[in-house]
Parts: sequence; structure tokens; C-alpha cells
Amino acid sequence: MKLVKEIEFQAKTENEAYQKARERLGPDGVILSIQSIRTASWIPFLGKKMLVIRAGILEEEKKFVQKTTDPELEKKQVEVFKALLEHKRSMKDIKQNKTSQEKLVEQIKDEIDIKGNTGTAFNAGSGTYANGQPAEPCSNKAEELIPPELEIMLENDMEEENAKQLLEEYRSSETNDLSFQEWLSIKTADYCFIPGGDLISSALGGNRIMLVGATGVGKTTTIAKIAAIAVQQGRKTALFTSDNYRVSAVEQIRTFARVLNLPLEVVNAGSELPERLNKYSSDTLILMDTAGHGFTEKDRITQIIDIHNNFHPDQVHMAISATARTRDMLNSIETLKKVLPVSRLILTKVDETLCPGSLLSIPMKTGIRLSFVTTGQNVPRDIGYADAGLLAQYILDGGTKG
Repeated sequence: MKLVKEIEFQAKTENEAYQKARERLGPDGVILSIQSIRTASWIPFLGKKMLVIRAGILEEEKKFVQKTTDPELEKKQVEVFKALLEHKRSMKDIKQNKTSQEKLVEQIKDEIDIKGNTGTAFNAGSGTYANGQPAEPCSNKAEELIPPELEIMLENDMEEENAKQLLEEYRSSETNDLSFQEWLSIKTADYCFIPGGDLISSALGGNRIMLVGATGVGKTTTIAKIAAIAVQQGRKTALFTSDNYRVSAVEQIRTFARVLNLPLEVVNAGSELPERLNKYSSDTLILMDTAGHGFTEKDRITQIIDIHNNFHPDQVHMAISATARTRDMLNSIETLKKVLPVSRLILTKVDETLCPGSLLSIPMKTGIRLSFVTTGQNVPRDIGYADAGLLAQYILDGGTKG
């Protein structure tokens, strides 16, 4: 987290402190520290008790991807997209007639005139030039061409194995009247949560939800976004946090709780949970935030396991950042799965990457469905349900609409 603004002031009570912080910093203000002092008096114990407050605005540090200017690459990308559009227009007619390359080749005349510097014609049937000289062996250019759908998926950083798997499934499917993007918009539903009558309940998978993930992926902000959606829908909701490692972490989520008018429970150990949970009815949506961690930090992981064993969540959602390398994300997921039953994935910071291929590569490789996708810092606007059509759009054209 990065501190972008900081102020210091005095207040008589905590409520006055929070009110002043919001007035001066807005809804993004966070209490950083509260110190109790006594004002000067000729009789020390008669000095008035005052609170000295440090407050500020915290932002998650973004890892911007710098787009390099490469005229040749840009020209190539334009050609690929043009080829894809042409491919889509012709796909239906080609499939209705002859779908294999061998059948298409049969339509080409055996006699092909290839004019070189000598103007000599070449007979494709005999493999010789008109003067009787044998032809030089050449490579099969058709085999070297990369299908435009595959190239676009690879350019968006999808794992080659997964991209080829999708293209092969498309070619072997019976939906011959669909373009690849139309087919992908249906296929990607296999990697998203199964929607029901209530979208938020379907995406979350229950009323007790635990969110885990590495430091800096945006868990607390994501928790706030989900809570805001629930409040808008009239759901009874409570926020829990066991993140007592990060500086100001509790105050950050406390700010969200105050803005949303939700109860907040700060949990220091799993043994505290039974008593805290008894305060809430079974139909209350309880969202548990946890400490960010690296996957070699055994103490923090042990604490998270302790929280899980006492919280008994319906689902464990793991937040992963789209800006991370696919290999690192896979390693993080597989490491945590050894100690916790990770059942849903939330892909964060999709707006900060030019290569959104991990949207599909990660669920395809892990077998864990996506529940939410976040695209910015604004609460609750920059979050959406994992949707098949939207994922296909991101994979093929980076999410732009046209």
C-alpha cells in the first residue's frame, strides 16, 4: 500500500475523529493511528484528555505495464485482426462446403504459373518446370501459418497448450455455424461459477466466505466491493478480518464498514471465532478477510489455517493478480491448495495488464472456477461476475467493445 496523503489533528472522541477524517479526506480516508494525550495544566492530572489522530489515504501500488512502440509488431497485429475478421465472414461458407484443407486443395488447378525472373512456368502435377528441369524442394507454407484465432490468444499471453486445446475443441465441435468468438463465449462458461437465481449467492457459494491471497493482490478492496453489492441487494452482511499484520489494515476495512454501515469483527485468533459468530443469524453473509502472505511465510499460513478451522467457511475464494506471471500464480494456488480447500478464484487488477490470457489459462490448468473479476480501485463499481461472454471478449480483443 502507498500513503498518498496524510493529515494530523486532535479530537475529543473516536467518533469525532472518524467524522473529521471523513470530512477532510472523503470516504477513502483511513485512520492511521490514535494517541491519547492530556493537555497542559498546572495540576497534571487535571489536564483534559485529547486524542491525536494521524489519518491519510492509502492506495494499492499499481504495476503499470509499459506498452512499447514497435511499428512492425503493430502492423502485424493489424494484419492478424483483419485476417480474423475475414476468417469469421468466410468460416460459415467454408464449413458448409468442404472443411478440410485436403478438399480445398482439390479445387486448385494442377497447372500453376509461377513467373520468376526467367518467366518459366511450373507444372504442379509433374513437379518440373516447362524446360524439364526439376523443381527445387520448398516448404509447405500452409503448415507454417498460425491460425489467426490462435495467434491472438497467444498475443494475449494465454498458455500455448490451453490456446491450442481450445482451438482443437472448436474445430472438432458440431457447432459449425458459430464463429470462434461465438463458440468461445459459450465454452468459457465451463471455467466460471454456475449462475443461479441469485447471482451473488451463486458466485460466492454460501454465506460464510473466506478470502485468501498473496500480499498486494487487493483482497480488502475486493471484500469491500462484494459487501457493497450485498448491501445494495438488501442482504444482511458482516465483515470479519484476521489481518492484524499489515499497517493500518484494520483501519482500512473499518473505514469500509463505517461507510457501508456494517458490523466489523476483528479476530486475533481462531479460538475467538465461535463466540463472534454466535452474534449473527445463519442467513447473514459473513465475509472474512485474511492477512496477505508470501507462500514461504509459514507463521502467517499457520494463522490462516487456524482461522479456517474455526470459521468453517462454505467457500474459500483465492484472489490472484492478473499482473502476475502465470507460472507464479499457478505455484501460489497449488501451494495453498495443499493446506486449504480453495474452491473459487477472483482475478484482480485486470485493468493493469495488456495480456489477459490468464483469465482462462489459470482456471483451465487448476480446474477451479472464477467467481469475480476486478478492474480498478473504485468501490463497488470496478468488480464484475465472471461471465463467459466477457472472458471471451478479453481473450480475443483485450476486452474492448466493438
